[in-house]
Amino acid sequence: MGYRRGYYKKDGTYVRGHYTNSGKRYSKPNNKKDNGCASLIFLLIIILIIAIAT
Repeated sequence: MGYRRGYYKKDGTYVRGHYTNSGKRYSKPNNKKDNGCASLIFLLIIILIIAIAT
């Protein structure tokens, strides 16, 4: 993350300085496969605990 100094826009408004991602225009979307896999493992553990308890 880099710090961008304040600047004036063409319409005359001032933008204050702020931290930015270094050169990345768009953020990377979260990988949904990891979330699905973790929830599937969690569900299997719960089912196994219920099966052993009965």
